Amino acid sequence: MKRFVIFLIAAAVAGALLPGCCPCRHLAASSRDSVRVEVRERIVHLRDTVTVEVPVESVRQTVRDTMSHLETSYAFSEARINPDGSLTHSLENKDGEHPVEVDAKIVYRDSIVYRDRTNWEIVEVERELTPWQKFRLRAFWVLLAVLLFIGRRPITRWVGRVRRIRQGYPQRTGRPVPQH
Repeated sequence: MKRFVIFLIAAAVAGALLPGCCPCRHLAASSRDSVRVEVRERIVHLRDTVTVEVPVESVRQTVRDTMSHLETSYAFSEARINPDGSLTHSLENKDGEHPVEVDAKIVYRDSIVYRDRTNWEIVEVERELTPWQKFRLRAFWVLLAVLLFIGRRPITRWVGRVRRIRQGYPQRTGRPVPQH
């Protein structure tokens, strides 16, 4: 019984020394993804020139008066007295496009999408064993030698029985074996 208790204690010590010998680090595997949209709006006021097309128009009027001539950037006018004493007046717009200054409002809209993605994967990184891990690896062989030394008699008895059984000899039981 005493040997059995010593054997159990030695097995428990061996079990405590063996696990945890890992010379590599494991990085956690995880993933995170986020999306953020940022909208920027910028308004710019500019003074701009646009062209306006003026349609061609013609107007005539006859009145008894003297002769005259008027002109603007968009039209011209002539007035004259006819031989019978009447006044002829003509007003005509000039053909073409005319520039006009206006206030222009320009809106710039920018949408920026920020996408952050972080991935973690398991990566084995080789490193040296710590002194504690080296001690545990060496202590296993010392513990094995101690267990073999303590259990040398039961082991040699068991090996002897197996050898005799294979060779065909009867087992030692302490009783005489009947002869045939």
